[in-house]
Amino acid sequence: MNSDSSSVRRIGHWLLPALALLAACAAPAAAAEQWQIEPIGASEGVRELHDLSFDAQGRALLSWNANLIGYVPPLFGGLATRDPAGGWQRPPNLAGVDPATAQVHLLSDGGTLLVAREGGAAGPGRRRLVAAAGGADGGFGPLVTLAAFTARSWSAANADGDAIVAWTNERTSFLTVRERVRGGSFGPGRDLALARSAAVAINDRGDRLLAWPDGRRIAVRVRRAGGSWGRAVRFGRLPADRDRRLTALVTSAGRMLVTWGRDGGDCGVAVRDRRGSWHLRRLEARCGPAAVGSRSAPVIPLADSGGATYVAWTHATQRANSVTLARVAETGLRGRAVLSRQRGALLDDAAAGPDRAIAVTWAAVLSLPDAPLQTATYAGLRRTGAAFDVQRLSPAGVLAARGSRVAFHPLTGQAVVAIPFAVGRTAAVGAAVSRRAAP
Repeated sequence: MNSDSSSVRRIGHWLLPALALLAACAAPAAAAEQWQIEPIGASEGVRELHDLSFDAQGRALLSWNANLIGYVPPLFGGLATRDPAGGWQRPPNLAGVDPATAQVHLLSDGGTLLVAREGGAAGPGRRRLVAAAGGADGGFGPLVTLAAFTARSWSAANADGDAIVAWTNERTSFLTVRERVRGGSFGPGRDLALARSAAVAINDRGDRLLAWPDGRRIAVRVRRAGGSWGRAVRFGRLPADRDRRLTALVTSAGRMLVTWGRDGGDCGVAVRDRRGSWHLRRLEARCGPAAVGSRSAPVIPLADSGGATYVAWTHATQRANSVTLARVAETGLRGRAVLSRQRGALLDDAAAGPDRAIAVTWAAVLSLPDAPLQTATYAGLRRTGAAFDVQRLSPAGVLAARGSRVAFHPLTGQAVVAIPFAVGRTAAVGAAVSRRAAP
């Protein structure tokens, strides 16, 4: 990736001291809180973090989109890889795609799948939806066209390389899907619904879920591994809302969840029972907003390693927001845990790890004596049979930005949190790593 050398030198004058401050300030906190700070070099220009995930060998991949004056082009997609021992590297930036639309899926063998809208000069080519296969080093092969004249897209993949991609078209009202099996080629497109937004999910054995808003209702289609797409099922009776956002989850055992919500509106979760019927549970009448960016969701569903399902969300109030986690059963919600009740608190991310561990991250406004207000990143970490341990991860003197991402190392059980933070006139990213899980 080419850049203007003088601009890069100017950036370095204030970026390097800031990274040193991040590491130095974090050392005492890490000892007390049992989190270790890992700076990620050459990560300036971050606008929003996208995806953080681990493969089966403990290698991690983090992606984001960035904007940095002096780079050519100034808008680019950034990548960082973490080896199993904890060292971060910066592979070449993403090329040829619109960075804001890029989704990078990490597979169990270290392979990757990139799905994005094509970048480059204005014109019909810019509206193509493309995919590319890559390796553990962050490099990708040639771009393959999935569709033309695309407006928005959503994708999901499992560890073995099964994938589903859905998109809307600028010229029609159809929601179209293409799929692939075990890392092969994508099959032909199928028009499955009339919709302008959607959510997709896939589990380890290849069960797929497609969900979309249908007026005041939610509509879904299900495809079990090796089977065909079922008919569209519509359920619920929700308040009128054109901005409702959905998120989907399929657990390893085939259990299915769809969550919905929007900033300042109602939010909730729908659960599919063994007979195929869907049951809605409203979480709040007034849900908090997605923290930042296109990857954030008002309600995040997750399943722990034992198969139990949960949802995390923000309850917006006039005085302080509450970041909450609850277990989801077919009969209702159980065990609500309020992890934070802070000024300006907003849910960022949630993840499940080995031995039923769960981590939730959020950002909140931190008020310190004789200091200006600043945003700090927090994490709540729960191991098997224990209560949540809530810690502030961003060190004193470091202004965190909203939109952290969290994932678990599959071999050590460590939670890794990617934290965007302000550096001069831009933002960079660093990582906070929890202690190893007890044997």
